[in-house]
Amino acid sequence: MLPVVHINSRNAFWIVALIVIATLLPFLGETMFNSKGEPREAIVAVSMLNSGDWILPVSNGDVIPYKPPFMAWCIALFSLLAGHVTEYTSRLPSALALIVLVLWSYRFFARNYSWSRAFLCSVVTLTAFEVYRAGFACRVDMLLTMFIVGALYSLYGYWQNGFRRFPWLAVLMMSGAMLTKGPVGVLLPCAVAGVFMLLQGVNFGKAFIKLLLPALAALVLPAVWYVAAYRQGGDEFLRLAMEENFGRFTGTMSYDSHVKPVWYNFITVITGYVPYTLLILLSLIPWGRINALDGLRRSRVSRLWSDFKAMEPARKFALVCIVVIFVFYCIPKSKRSVYLLPIYPFIALFIADYITYLAQRGHRALRIYAGVMASIALVASLVFLVIQCGWFPYGVLKGRHALDNAMMITGLEQHASLAKWLLVELSAIAGIVVLWRLRRQSAISSALMAMGVTVSIYWAFAGVYQPAILNAKSDKPVAEVINRLQPEGDVYAHVSTDMLRFFTANYYTGDRIKPFESAEPSSGYLLIGVEDARTFLPEHADDYDFYMVRHFRKRSCDTRQPMLLLKFREK
Repeated sequence: MLPVVHINSRNAFWIVALIVIATLLPFLGETMFNSKGEPREAIVAVSMLNSGDWILPVSNGDVIPYKPPFMAWCIALFSLLAGHVTEYTSRLPSALALIVLVLWSYRFFARNYSWSRAFLCSVVTLTAFEVYRAGFACRVDMLLTMFIVGALYSLYGYWQNGFRRFPWLAVLMMSGAMLTKGPVGVLLPCAVAGVFMLLQGVNFGKAFIKLLLPALAALVLPAVWYVAAYRQGGDEFLRLAMEENFGRFTGTMSYDSHVKPVWYNFITVITGYVPYTLLILLSLIPWGRINALDGLRRSRVSRLWSDFKAMEPARKFALVCIVVIFVFYCIPKSKRSVYLLPIYPFIALFIADYITYLAQRGHRALRIYAGVMASIALVASLVFLVIQCGWFPYGVLKGRHALDNAMMITGLEQHASLAKWLLVELSAIAGIVVLWRLRRQSAISSALMAMGVTVSIYWAFAGVYQPAILNAKSDKPVAEVINRLQPEGDVYAHVSTDMLRFFTANYYTGDRIKPFESAEPSSGYLLIGVEDARTFLPEHADDYDFYMVRHFRKRSCDTRQPMLLLKFREK
């Protein structure tokens, strides 16, 4: 049991629910789109609402979606209630998916293992930075993760009940996963569950049949969309779908996409579990007579298999999920940190076990870790105070990105509202309280206080620090200029890099920016990067007259070039 009076098996679920909701929902709309990934997803929903095409809408003038539409459907439905697509409604599907993931993980491990470990596991999952970051992003990754992990939990229950009832919930989860990203949403849960069943002594033929039927059932709903999309998009859609789903896995794509070596996956998991990576590193230092490595040194490799077989089924299942999913995503050349998100709740279970192990031995690392997190909260609030007072020495900013960095600092320097000051001061107060009470607390209480101050840091980060810094990167001010000059009608753009567009500016202009080459306009406004203009303007000088309207010296968050807004007229 957790030695904290107000947390018990009856209220732990509601405490987790309160933490995850308060950490995510109030802050989703604070940060503008500031990278090409988020507006590229959101603009599909904008196109759906503008055109009425919910199957294969065209956005950015000539781009059809290269992912299935479930994420865009969710954004569009939420936006219908809000009146239009916003940053908040665009990120809401990811946030709700993370809320479901955290609460489902608590229920699963509380029922099958231990409520106290499930509580720690849930908070660790939420506050692992890679997971937290994905819960705030208008990307498909968190939605896919929720569906895959939900399918895994459901298939575990299917095995646990002796295959007596057909796993309709797993079917729905896999269907949702396939409608979010593609066939991997069906293949991966079945592969993991199959390996686990074989390790539990289920006959191969029986395991194959018991998983084949749910897998086939999960294909029905996605097949309806794929057929409709093929009828609308034809061979171009088929080529794109094959390349994204099979070409990416086999490394036969027509272009390089996130090509990384195998060790990249190890690094991303280590960094993705910040701040708990720090706790683990601190625990490996021999503090006096207590060393967390002692147990590992006494273990023999020959005992690992017998220890694995003796594991509780839920822990064994978690370990199988980690290994199979990790190995699966080491195979393709294309690797991204978010691909590994489905293993995070399962790793969190073992981190929860490790925290409990350290607490039972009164390990000093837990108190030191809590002190470090409290100090980070205090230092961050002091730095914010210094910047708010106008004391930041801008002269230290040098180099080619000095202007961009100065704009980010200026964002922090702008007057903060009372609510933002309260968030900053709340994290500072949490840090002070932790430092004040640290010596008198037990090791497990120190761990819980560290988690509490981590949550307060995330509140200040999402509500104050991140919006002030990242909003300075956004191309929204460029879109506002375009909207003032031309409130309606198409605006044109040229980007020399294939598959790259001014996604952010296009989102904030309501999907009105079209490619110059395909439109062949006679007059209008042209948005172009400075470097691209060096070749584009001479090539079109014989056919068009170009006039400078605005030179945006800040680099675009999409093309990474300063931008020019030109007016043109055909000769």
